Amino acid sequence: MFFMKIIDAHTHFDYLMHEMQPGVDGAICCAVSESDWQSMVGLIDHNTNIYGAFGIHPWAVAGVKDGFDKRLYDLLKNNSDFMVGEIGLDKYKPNMENQIDVFVKQLNIAIELQRQLSLHCVGAWDKILHILKSCKNLPNILVHDFNDSIDIMNNLLKHYDVFFSYHKIDKPFDLYRIEQTPIDRILVESDAKNDVILQDVITTIGCIKNESNICDKIYQNTKRFLNNA
Repeated sequence: MFFMKIIDAHTHFDYLMHEMQPGVDGAICCAVSESDWQSMVGLIDHNTNIYGAFGIHPWAVAGVKDGFDKRLYDLLKNNSDFMVGEIGLDKYKPNMENQIDVFVKQLNIAIELQRQLSLHCVGAWDKILHILKSCKNLPNILVHDFNDSIDIMNNLLKHYDVFFSYHKIDKPFDLYRIEQTPIDRILVESDAKNDVILQDVITTIGCIKNESNICDKIYQNTKRFLNNA
């Protein structure tokens, strides 16, 4: 297992400025506030194994500036490999109306440019599912750190090209959730946490799924997400 091919499906710009986890071949890295976007472009220019996602995180909507959506659109339009993320809604943060406005604008950009998106949702699946229901031609969606119900998972799988990334497997329902996740839709992530060892996460998922070749399957899943296929 020391020669696993691993792509970290979700980490953050400020974390990756300092290090990439040992043994990891690449990472999908999110710049989640506009102040980080150009620095992220520079990081990508010097690292071919970093896949960039750009957006406004729901925690950062209070500081969003007018015209951010046009600047995001122009950035993505001029860089065909860039994704959208991390975007979404968070019930436990203020300004839900503003969160929704910012989320919808970014979602529309992802749809128009057909860019994969990294999705954050905490306690707001009712709102996100309602919004997604009105959309057509959605690109690949990565639900990062998915920790919600199997009903929500199945709803997403029924209607969208969706992948689920995991890093916490420490409770009985975490195991059950992975048991129920289709093997071709599983990715792994560090979420910029130093105590998450992706090799261990992959090994645990392989045991849960009784799959000896789990590392290659997860790697191929990640490549499929990145290729919007």
